[in-house]
Amino acid sequence: MAESYLGSTRYRLNDAPYAVPHKYEFVRNFSVPWLVGVKGLDKEPDESVWLLLPASELSGGVQGYNRFFHGYSSDVEADMVVNVLGGMEAREFPADRSSDITKVREELANGKLRQRDPTTGWDRVYWLVGEEGTPGQAGSLFYLVPREGVESLPPNWRVPSCQGSPDINGHERFDCSFTIRDKGLTFDFTLRRENIGTASLIPAYVLRRLENWRA
Repeated sequence: MAESYLGSTRYRLNDAPYAVPHKYEFVRNFSVPWLVGVKGLDKEPDESVWLLLPASELSGGVQGYNRFFHGYSSDVEADMVVNVLGGMEAREFPADRSSDITKVREELANGKLRQRDPTTGWDRVYWLVGEEGTPGQAGSLFYLVPREGVESLPPNWRVPSCQGSPDINGHERFDCSFTIRDKGLTFDFTLRRENIGTASLIPAYVLRRLENWRA
């Protein structure tokens, strides 16, 4: 409990105050004291926090989370950055999700390549293939959607957006960016291939951490 107040930064998300320990801050919210007394220039209420969560803690708190991922030439610890948003940006989630779904529909209507992803069992909808026109090569970009169709995406998810690239031996590796809504907040984070299956568990884990830091 003491760590929550000593060496911490105070944030506010949807009217709830948090004292986040410095060791978990990816970007710190610095206050500028002289702005407080200037009419019209005082800072808006905090509605965002950037967290850096160590792989060692994630692997202990998220079932199935792999502490390491395969990098370009060796295994690397899978620390994770999470942006937690409240306020207006969180409330805009339904419109953002609808825009994502429309975009994927348009890509499919334009004949973009669709392939089964062996890691998740979902489909990859490529909107940019590799340098040699081959999926999985450097620069491959794709959406990840349920096989039943993008409309079957969990209602609290935006469409995951992924990037694939080869390792030093030419084997494919990729990561996906997720935006998931839970308890009136949105959680933006990226997972490597080894941890894609844990995406739905991340918001609940972060919420538990935040609850420990309630001020």
